[in-house]
Amino acid sequence: MKKLIIFILIILSNKISLAENFQATLDTNAILIGQQIKFSLKCSDLNSEINWPILTDSILNGIEIIKFSKIDTIYNKDTSITYYQEFIITAWDSGAYYIPPIKLNNNLVSEGFLLNVFSIDIKESDSLKDIKEQIEAKFSLLDYWIWILVLLIVLLGIYLFNKFFNKSNQTATTKKVVIKIAPNIIATNALDKLEKKKLWQEGKIKEYYSEISEILRTYIDSRFNIIALELTTEEIINKISKNISSESTKELRTLLLRSDLAKFAKSKPIDVENNESMLLAKKLVDQTKVEIHE
Repeated sequence: MKKLIIFILIILSNKISLAENFQATLDTNAILIGQQIKFSLKCSDLNSEINWPILTDSILNGIEIIKFSKIDTIYNKDTSITYYQEFIITAWDSGAYYIPPIKLNNNLVSEGFLLNVFSIDIKESDSLKDIKEQIEAKFSLLDYWIWILVLLIVLLGIYLFNKFFNKSNQTATTKKVVIKIAPNIIATNALDKLEKKKLWQEGKIKEYYSEISEILRTYIDSRFNIIALELTTEEIINKISKNISSESTKELRTLLLRSDLAKFAKSKPIDVENNESMLLAKKLVDQTKVEIHE
């Protein structure tokens, strides 16, 4: 008899320990329609195979899963592992819903839950009320005074422009002066404008190198009378190498090849190279410039 009692106690203790190793919890057993509550699963590793339930849309017919967390893996100090997952659930129809036990394996089974969903209590004396109609705002010119003022100023400006400026242009004779701008100034201004766009900082690598390449090729065309826009990189290098230093030739080849790779091979130079490309372009223009005197 004593052995039987001990055997029963051992079985009960094993079941209790197994129950502690896998738990399913529910915030509450009673909610209103649409109210959200938390349903969670927690299991400690028993060095045994488990089948974790895959719940994404609903727990059962009538109980919907609003959202769910990933399965968290917690490594404990005693080298054991704890698994945890959380679900936010609700129901849209009143009634009593039985959430059956969840089974991970033959030994790990959670308890079942009864969830009561209640509808909102509406009194018979309450009456439905119509939606109020929209109230139209009264029209007033004072509300638009600033726009009227702007319009009057624009009309006055057009009148004064036509009266004085156009008249002076018709009577006065002007001498056209053609100002020739040095190629290096045009190229430097274009590079400064490109730098302010911050294309490569916004991930527009291809656009950045396309513009650098076009600016340099246009400059080489004007400065050295080489049709660089129609030539390949190596053809440009072969023609220009006689007119610039070996260091400038090497830097120009590096810059043009980098541009070709970014434009046609979808290469993505690193930030240091992107910044260096602008510096090399400005350096080349500065070192090969020719001053034009009136």
